[in-house]
Amino acid sequence: MRNVVKIIATAATVAAVAATAAVVLHPQARTVAIAKAAINSSGSTVGIADSDMYGYSPDDVNRTLDLIKGDGVRTVRLFIPWLDVEPNPGTFNWGQVDLMVDAANARGMSVLGGITSAPAWATAPGSAPATSPPASVDTYGDFAGAVAARYRGRVSAYEIWNEPNSVLSWTSGPQGPEPAKYADLLKAAYPKIKAADPSATVIGGVLGSVFSLGALTLDPVAFVNQMYAAGAKGSFDALSLHPYQYTTKFSEGGSVFASPLSQYDGMRQAMVGNGDGGKKIWATEYGEPTSSVDEATQAAYITDFLTKWRTLPGAGPAYIYTTRDRNTGSGNDLDTLGIYRTDWTPKPAVDAVRAFA
Repeated sequence: MRNVVKIIATAATVAAVAATAAVVLHPQARTVAIAKAAINSSGSTVGIADSDMYGYSPDDVNRTLDLIKGDGVRTVRLFIPWLDVEPNPGTFNWGQVDLMVDAANARGMSVLGGITSAPAWATAPGSAPATSPPASVDTYGDFAGAVAARYRGRVSAYEIWNEPNSVLSWTSGPQGPEPAKYADLLKAAYPKIKAADPSATVIGGVLGSVFSLGALTLDPVAFVNQMYAAGAKGSFDALSLHPYQYTTKFSEGGSVFASPLSQYDGMRQAMVGNGDGGKKIWATEYGEPTSSVDEATQAAYITDFLTKWRTLPGAGPAYIYTTRDRNTGSGNDLDTLGIYRTDWTPKPAVDAVRAFA
């Protein structure tokens, strides 16, 4: 959900950066070779998720990665927006993704890439680009394979879409989220990624922590169960969850209806029941905005989350969202999730991340 809004908010910046960095190449035409760092799949691994970095200048990309590396973070989740990378069929603008991946790898940081945001040409007529699913899952699979071919050995893991259990990220009509169609997306992308880079981890689900509300949202437990029913088993190596909850600490949600912690437990039960108990759930976004709480409370929530998360059976890496506020002092939660303020000064949450990273 958060990333969909970011796509819109950074569109002008992205367009400017892409215009200066775009190159038209076959997706495998790549001469730079920097060995990636592998992502440690332990629940004690702490990363930073930073979707806004896609719209940053080269100087700000490097400054961001220098900051989080200095905090002890060695893995970063980046945004790979299909609508900008392949704006027309067969024309690839890799410049900004190259910049981010090169900069992360040069610092010994592993990369998790989120492949999302279909371009207008790949969606059904009349659909909204970015938030609408592709008209053909095979077209998405081809793009995912092109990404994996280009970044083979340099991007460690890929997420398939972002929060498809919300109409804000999966705008396909009055029926709302479609776990069966999402399962088809996994089945199309998984073999293409593995053929291009057998060592890459493919992460499915990428689910927002929401409760079911008609055609607007579907809770992650129901979504995962319906994914399995549609044949998703065998087409992902791990699942992921975004366990945001602004008013309750993560560790205190065990008995709270539809809390992220209870949803985690439900997802694990679904995985175990389908023979996937050996696979993990990654938390690829978690944060607490300082528009909702003060900075000390933000740090306390992040500390609580990282403390509890690593104790859960089957927990994978946890990524804190995000590096820097868009607009410190704003009343909008999407502007204030950073562990750094807009002026690059640290909030107390930086110390919380350092303590675990």
